[in-house]
Amino acid sequence: MQQKNEIVGKPILPGEKWFDTDGEIINAHGGGILYHEGRYYWFGEHKGEQSNAALVGVTCYSSPDLYSWENEGIALPVSEDPESPIVKGSTIERPKVIYNAKTGKFVMYFHLELKDKGYDAAHAAVAISDRVTGPYKLVKNGRVNAGKWPENMTEAQRNSPEKSTDFEKWWTPEWMAAIQEGLFARRDFEGGQMSRDMTLFVDDDDKAYHIYSSEDNLTLQIAELTDDYLDYTGRYIRLEPGGHNEAPAIFKKDGSYFMITSGCTGWDPNAARLLTADYIMGEWTLHPNPCQGEDAELTFHSQSTFILPVQGKKDAFIFMADRWRPQNPIDGRYIWLPILFENGLPVLKWFEEWDMGIFDEISADASAPKELEGYNLVWNDEFDNNGTPDKEVWSFEEGFARNHELQWYQDGNAVCRDGLLVISARREKRENPLYARGSDDWRRNREYIEYTSSSIKTEGRKEFQYGRFEIRAKIPTASGAWPAIWTLGTEMEWPSNGEIDIMEYYRIDGIPHILANVAWGTEEKWHAEWNTSAIPFTHFTGRDPHWADKFHIWRMDWDEEAIRLYLDDELLNETLLSETVNGSLGEFRNPFKQPHYLLLNLAIGGQHGGTPDDPAFPLNYEIDYVRVYQKDK
Repeated sequence: MQQKNEIVGKPILPGEKWFDTDGEIINAHGGGILYHEGRYYWFGEHKGEQSNAALVGVTCYSSPDLYSWENEGIALPVSEDPESPIVKGSTIERPKVIYNAKTGKFVMYFHLELKDKGYDAAHAAVAISDRVTGPYKLVKNGRVNAGKWPENMTEAQRNSPEKSTDFEKWWTPEWMAAIQEGLFARRDFEGGQMSRDMTLFVDDDDKAYHIYSSEDNLTLQIAELTDDYLDYTGRYIRLEPGGHNEAPAIFKKDGSYFMITSGCTGWDPNAARLLTADYIMGEWTLHPNPCQGEDAELTFHSQSTFILPVQGKKDAFIFMADRWRPQNPIDGRYIWLPILFENGLPVLKWFEEWDMGIFDEISADASAPKELEGYNLVWNDEFDNNGTPDKEVWSFEEGFARNHELQWYQDGNAVCRDGLLVISARREKRENPLYARGSDDWRRNREYIEYTSSSIKTEGRKEFQYGRFEIRAKIPTASGAWPAIWTLGTEMEWPSNGEIDIMEYYRIDGIPHILANVAWGTEEKWHAEWNTSAIPFTHFTGRDPHWADKFHIWRMDWDEEAIRLYLDDELLNETLLSETVNGSLGEFRNPFKQPHYLLLNLAIGGQHGGTPDDPAFPLNYEIDYVRVYQKDK
């Protein structure tokens, strides 16, 4: 027996051994999780040391927090009756449980193969219980939707005379074309469709769906369940015919459906696939592998089993996968990873360890602005109203602006949604309306606009002298990106008006840096005196490899004596105002003893941005809030 679990309340450790609260190895493979009445219930396959066959049954563990797991026992035991479909030695895989509020019943589906029959049965099995932890009783098993056609199978496909026996060889182009046209769906029409790797999904309207690998694992199918979740309505579709998908796992976000699957390579891992749809019964669109980084092509040596929505956290989802070890099945490891999002699509990256707090770091902060002792909140924008940024506060720059940057600024690239201001840089080629052949002006000698973005400012609307400025944001870090948070003084031309760069990110000699700068005027027109702090990006990513996936707080403390610029409470730059007096062009005035307005922009290329990484586009710069505090008088 292992010692008392040391993982309780500590980070999730993908790929390590996980123990329950009794110190025993958690044995719940190919599993799924049901959240019910404040507790998570994890159901999975009980594995032995020598066999993947069902020798015990389906296990259940429960947890209040997804860290500590209590063994609730065997939810569905195998049978000793040799006539039972779930007799000891049968194959029980990928159990999933959903709750039916109308009937008060807990319903379990799993992939069942009959004892000593290999994988020929391809049955879906249904069990039921009055209690979440069981025991569950087998209700039925068999193939799916016998005598029913998929909704998205055409009349020509249904009536085709082509049969499996017409093909002497599999995997020829002709055979694959026939599979896509429904060869195996017709073959299994009378007896019902095959069901192997599977999951369940309950939609917002309480409609439930069974999603499973069918047609000899060549085609996924989605079948609608009856209102009691115990049978099929007869409505189902074929998904990615001939795509050879298994291990489906699904979730819903912002009205869209996302499904992660794997290819079919036996017990060996392969690259995950991503599918999306606006409607669960199709059409579905296939996307590239959502995994990024080392071992992405092997889904980090794992295969998807379930996607878990985390309760109480908006847009928080956990990708659950198994790292199969067929030579010692009980030692298969669990791979749980937080689902990140880039450009509206889920992304999976490897974490050696993580905890639920990451969902607060990668999501908008919906809490009210905090109170600061000695300060009053004088203005803030939480970007809570979807649509265009508040026109009473923000105005837009237009066209090519400065620094020979590549982007054309326009208002359509900045939008508020889900509590964030999102400034998007996009590749968009169109004619430059300012173009003049042979012009010496860089704004006019470009025949085409190739990138668009937005730059917004509070000039003439919200201007402040002194205070604490806090901006929570997530910045794009691809090559070519040049996001910034900065201020300019309201009087005199640049640089005598004063510039404060609370944040800039760009490349210096090809190396990414975070910068915090202050600039003021000199004796030379358009030439600034700078106090610059340039910190290599590795200073941050060395401490946190996933720094770029998270929101961070940039802060400026500005008073009559100094400007101090911080990132996540780390002081990056301190500039004393005694040193920031303009030259004669700026009338020897101090530009930081006047009101400033705020700018938020995402530039591309130019003097500092570097060469754009075109495949990374669109780039999104997400600002969660802007808050300005001033000292009590």
